[in-house]
Amino acid sequence: MPDIIAALDETSANVVVPRAVNTLPPFSASGSGSLGPFGATWSASAKLSNGSVDLIPPPPDVIRITNCRLNYSLNLNVSVDLSFLNFCLPRVCITLPFIGRVCTPRICITFPTISIPVSHSSFVTFTADFRLNVLLTGGNWLVDAVVVGVPSLQISAAAAALLAAIGAAVSAALLLVPGIGPLLALAAAAIIAAIGIAGVTGLLGPILTPFVSGLTFNLITHPQVFEVLAASPGEAAVTVNVDSLAATLVASPGEDELRVDADIS
Repeated sequence: MPDIIAALDETSANVVVPRAVNTLPPFSASGSGSLGPFGATWSASAKLSNGSVDLIPPPPDVIRITNCRLNYSLNLNVSVDLSFLNFCLPRVCITLPFIGRVCTPRICITFPTISIPVSHSSFVTFTADFRLNVLLTGGNWLVDAVVVGVPSLQISAAAAALLAAIGAAVSAALLLVPGIGPLLALAAAAIIAAIGIAGVTGLLGPILTPFVSGLTFNLITHPQVFEVLAASPGEAAVTVNVDSLAATLVASPGEDELRVDADIS
């Protein structure tokens, strides 16, 4: 039988676990990808918060956090090739006496590739399962929660909001292109249609999922050797050594518990 047993019920877990999640530092990443048919570079930062905790003993032996929020800020730069707007004015030809057939020169208008910066902040929610992992490192016993698998992020609402932000940025950028006036609405609609919700979702998923797919956070840190009675003059301090530590989820008649067992010497 363990020398020391400490237990945390589900009510307490809903205080301790979100607090541990909130102490995680912000994450950041950058890269490039496809936004529908267009190329995009991006940088993103994200922070976890909130979540409701359910302790589920074996099976499946997980700490389930529901409605956890991933708050993120995204700086996006979209490269849009406007060559689909290129057009040529029709030539007009007339026949003049003594001169013959005369035609106006061929006039074509071409549009460049433009970069459209988009800044957007929002959040996505997800449910994730975590398993306990106990390890001894640097003279401390750690009880960590490690995510199981890849959580499914609820991206649809965030994708719709980002698409709207891209639409506003596209319209603003097109206003700066000379001669585009009559084609502005057509061009903006064509670009947004080409990107679509699927394109935004396909970009957001690979950006945000890595922030949570390898997630680990610490629940308990305790020194392997600690002082229980301070030294008095001429006497040594009394210390305790934690020889082993185990963390498990157990079913109880009232609420399920997270239990820590320690053997000491």
